[in-house]
Amino acid sequence: MSKLPLSLALLILVGFDAGRSAMAETTVTAGAASAVSPLVQVEIVDRDVPVDRKWPEQFAEPSERYTEPAFAFIHLPWRYTETGVRADRGNPALLRATGTVELPAGKLRILLRSRNAARLRIGEQDVAQNDFLRPNPDGHGLIKTKVLTLGQTRFVGPGDRESLVEFDSPGGALPIKLEVFVGGVNGKKPLRPELGETYVAWAAGDSNEFVVFAPTRRIALTDAAWEKFAAERWAHYDQVETERRAAAFAAYAPFWRERHSVARRWVAAHPAPPVPKVSGDWPVANEIDQFLGTHWQRAKQAVAETSGTIRFHRDVLPLLKDRCQSCHGAAQPKGGLRLDSLEAMLRGGESGEPAVVTGQPAKSPLLERICSTDESMQMPPQGVRLRPEEVAKIEKWIAEGAAWPAIEPAYDVAISPLTDDAQFARRVYLDVVGVPPTADELRAFLKDDRADKRAKLIDELLADKRWADVWTARWQDWLGENPNLVNATLNNTGPFRFWLYESFRDNKAMDLFAWELVTMGGSVYGGGPAGFGLAAQNDAPMVAKAGVLSSTFLATEMKCARCHDAPYHASTQAELFHMAAMLARAPVKIPDTSSVPLEKLTAGGRQPLIRVSLRPGEVLAAEWPLTRYVSASAVDADANDPREQLAALLTSPKNERFAEVLVNRVWHHYFGQGLVESLNDWENARPAHPELLEWLARDLVAHDYDLKHLARRILNTRAYGRQSSPDRAANRLYAAPPRRRLSAEQTLDSLFASFGVPLVTEAMCIDLDSGRPADNGLNLGRPQRAWQFTYLSNERDRPSLNLPRAQAVAELLGAFGWSGNRQEAVSERKVEPSVLQAALLANGTVARWLTRVSDESQMAELALQADSAEGLARELYLRILSREPSADELRDFKALLEPGFDGRVVSHEKPAVPHRYRPYIAWSNHLDPAANAQRTREEAEARAGDKPTARLTGDWRRRLEDALWTLLNSPELVYLP
Repeated sequence: MSKLPLSLALLILVGFDAGRSAMAETTVTAGAASAVSPLVQVEIVDRDVPVDRKWPEQFAEPSERYTEPAFAFIHLPWRYTETGVRADRGNPALLRATGTVELPAGKLRILLRSRNAARLRIGEQDVAQNDFLRPNPDGHGLIKTKVLTLGQTRFVGPGDRESLVEFDSPGGALPIKLEVFVGGVNGKKPLRPELGETYVAWAAGDSNEFVVFAPTRRIALTDAAWEKFAAERWAHYDQVETERRAAAFAAYAPFWRERHSVARRWVAAHPAPPVPKVSGDWPVANEIDQFLGTHWQRAKQAVAETSGTIRFHRDVLPLLKDRCQSCHGAAQPKGGLRLDSLEAMLRGGESGEPAVVTGQPAKSPLLERICSTDESMQMPPQGVRLRPEEVAKIEKWIAEGAAWPAIEPAYDVAISPLTDDAQFARRVYLDVVGVPPTADELRAFLKDDRADKRAKLIDELLADKRWADVWTARWQDWLGENPNLVNATLNNTGPFRFWLYESFRDNKAMDLFAWELVTMGGSVYGGGPAGFGLAAQNDAPMVAKAGVLSSTFLATEMKCARCHDAPYHASTQAELFHMAAMLARAPVKIPDTSSVPLEKLTAGGRQPLIRVSLRPGEVLAAEWPLTRYVSASAVDADANDPREQLAALLTSPKNERFAEVLVNRVWHHYFGQGLVESLNDWENARPAHPELLEWLARDLVAHDYDLKHLARRILNTRAYGRQSSPDRAANRLYAAPPRRRLSAEQTLDSLFASFGVPLVTEAMCIDLDSGRPADNGLNLGRPQRAWQFTYLSNERDRPSLNLPRAQAVAELLGAFGWSGNRQEAVSERKVEPSVLQAALLANGTVARWLTRVSDESQMAELALQADSAEGLARELYLRILSREPSADELRDFKALLEPGFDGRVVSHEKPAVPHRYRPYIAWSNHLDPAANAQRTREEAEARAGDKPTARLTGDWRRRLEDALWTLLNSPELVYLP
């Protein structure tokens, strides 16, 4: 950022030394009493590391130092730019770990495992070494079926290599040095810099009881012990990287404090509409309720001012919007005629003739055109004509005086009562953190007798890190995040999902969020916003990105402008390409694909609806085109960086559209409908509550674009807390919120959380052994939440490339509206009920996982510990539906679960998990015929689900599974209360 007084030295200090102090678990002073330091010292060298797969005689100075508790490594903590955005390290890199470990005297077996080359020195002796990674990206390798089997010792990980050697130990505290290569190149392209599971372990004599080298800890190298250790380390890295982002941003913060100070001064000089005072029967909790209540009272008053039988907002306005205003809206009204207000209708178009003559349908050209059978006269000229009953509504409306009330009258609309506490808890948990409350959380909330307990709960949930899971999923759609696991196709992006997640995890100011997106810094394939800048197989990628930015942050749709001036919008092709040039930081040329031949437009003497104002080959400069929102001279930005200019103009408080669009998106998330109906296209749209929208936008700017502040305001309203209703009139007036279906992500996450089944699928990776370049062999990790899934990239339809468990989850997500293949940004999904949804919940693979009472399911433990069938039934309802069962439901569940309940327990002891090696399939070996056979077996295993527990009798366990199936197929499970 050119405005910051940052030097490279300061950047290195903040990025590395802060990370070093954050990584330290404890400190060890010189001369400590113990001969063994409790920590392993780690150095990272990522400059001037050779790429020729040879150990050099000397490495450069380390760029980073930190400590670890053991000679066991699964992750290199991310570097961050000065704004706290993920940045790439040098590749390849070297990890060097040193420390002192107490070893017994005598013969030891030493086990060294690593993804890439590694070498181990104990004292002055070179003990073990692993070879360099030699990628095999052609797919013709063979599946590895034999590896070291060492009792219950953990098997080598996919793609990792191993060495087992003997070592005569002198005993005592011995110095250990482990060096490991990370990453590398394939040809000239970098590989992913992954450690896999890198560790060194020892066992005495001929024993197979291996333990990890660690100064003061004993970490057995069994699956259970390792997985516990790895979970601990991932939690540690999560905290460390949170601190690193904060430390990196510290030097950048003054710039943004000043920007926000300027924005607050602008708001003070341009105050929002005053908050109205509402009286009467409209309950009020905060300012938002005041605005909504005033609108409610006006709507009630409007009832007395209307006459006739036609209700304009219900009967006529939807027809005008759907059939007329695309051509006769505010942007480029055909023939100069606008049909978006009564005044415009009476004024008419270029002919000067009014479209409507009030009280006289027969003399109204509008009615004549929609009834005409003359193709040159009829309206609409294309598409579906109005049905006779729709024409009759317009005719009667004109006959009754063509009243166009400014506010939709509130005919027979009642204010919905507040939700009960259980309903509110379920709603706010699902909306804020994406999963319902646990039974214990719900019980605690219901017992809380504080008057402000709902506000307290809202604050607790807004502070929960799971807030980021919810908003990451939303913005993946809105920004078109579209990574492909292998072989990029049209409009694939980098996986900037991780930048999204970290932004919301840190509660990043939304103007900073948009700034970082526009400037596209950091890592392309590691999860930085630079990944947004990719648009694979697109000959004008920055044009695509300009369109996403304009629709997402300005609600200005520019899709048509890719090839011509938009016929129904004010946007022109020049505007889109000027904006693209700002993103490209250079003039852009109109490609051949961005045009429509004029001879085709004018064939047959027709007057074309669209206009082509630019020709292929024309060059457009980088300059701000959307002066209707803010003047190009309104901000002081770096004149040498067009991206920074674009970011500054987009996020300026003077650009009021930016904050209003953000408010509308958040409002839509919590109410299921926006203050403006469309999220991405406001061309012919009007806000239902313009004063409230303006007030909230000013309030957002005044509070430093803090999304949580806006959410807190909305969630604390009486309007949000009311019981939902299918009455659309009540919904529009916020007398009752609409009944909302859960999103695909909420559905999946809540199902696994409620049913107590771990979400276990394959990693989002087809290149498990790091053989392909990073640009077409992504590893997005093993999902724990729904947003972490992606399109599974098996266009070749090869069984060996299937990810069976992930595919079952993706199938369920897709049925509820999700798509991992976002070739364009998605503003709103289609989430209507479907037969497929019901079928998958009744008999799908995921449904089988959820209802199977296995040793992996919490339901087995719950059943073993239950005191009574009634108590178990109540617990199931609290866990899954967040409420107590009704009397009838309790009776039915008791009748189902009581037979055999007393004798249901066979054993309380959980059986041991079989220890066996499972060969892995990756791109490197997917053409091996054995790969198809193995994957087919894995697919059958996935469909079958986990084995039922043997700790419960079979008959009673099946009764419990029937109960779970019944709850899984309860309609309320996929709706917000």
